[in-house]
Amino acid sequence: MTTRKNKRKRKARGFSICLIIIALLLIVGCGLYILKEKKTEETESNTTPIATSESSETVPETQNDEEIKEDLFGLFLDGKIDAEAISEEGIEVPINASNLDLEGDEWDSYHFYDYRDVNNDGDAELMLSGPYGYSFYDIRDNKVVLFEDGQGTGATCILAYYKDAYWIVQAHAWEDYDDFSMHRYEGSTLAETLRFGSDADENDEKYFYRSLPNSDDIEKISESEYNELIDSILQD
Repeated sequence: MTTRKNKRKRKARGFSICLIIIALLLIVGCGLYILKEKKTEETESNTTPIATSESSETVPETQNDEEIKEDLFGLFLDGKIDAEAISEEGIEVPINASNLDLEGDEWDSYHFYDYRDVNNDGDAELMLSGPYGYSFYDIRDNKVVLFEDGQGTGATCILAYYKDAYWIVQAHAWEDYDDFSMHRYEGSTLAETLRFGSDADENDEKYFYRSLPNSDDIEKISESEYNELIDSILQD
């Protein structure tokens, strides 16, 4: 016969077993929760970039070529960087805007004139006006480069729009005759040249001429053809 004492022991043992099972369930549950949280943190750490001194800085928007060119032209005009000119001997000659007297009013001063696509590449180049006509600057290899300008007294650099393209013209004019050398660029490449003008023959008769295609030789043209070419360089 089961005594009260034995019943109490059985109840106590059953209660202890229940406590052990509950404790095990709690331990397993906590372990699973901690493991889940750890995996979540690892996933977030792999997908979220770590903030560094570099990544926390504001990254400027990507500039296009036109904006970069304008920035470099601006630095040149402010005298903060030099431009380069290539001499006839192939020597790179630095040019600083502070030496161009951009704010002056002397005969040999230079002044900002315009941004214009004078080399027909889709981007605008810098034009300055000076004592011998225009000076044309381009950006090449992230440097400001002077690629055409006036050559001195009697050699003025002007701009023409002829046959749907810009041409840079070296104009030589004297009292009785003249000579114009036109240069059409495609980017940094001199794609085509055209020379025309007027002169007098051995009988002192005035005639008009232009160069033959891809040649230094010339051919005589009519005065109306000459005037058409003259009109093209007076359209600026």
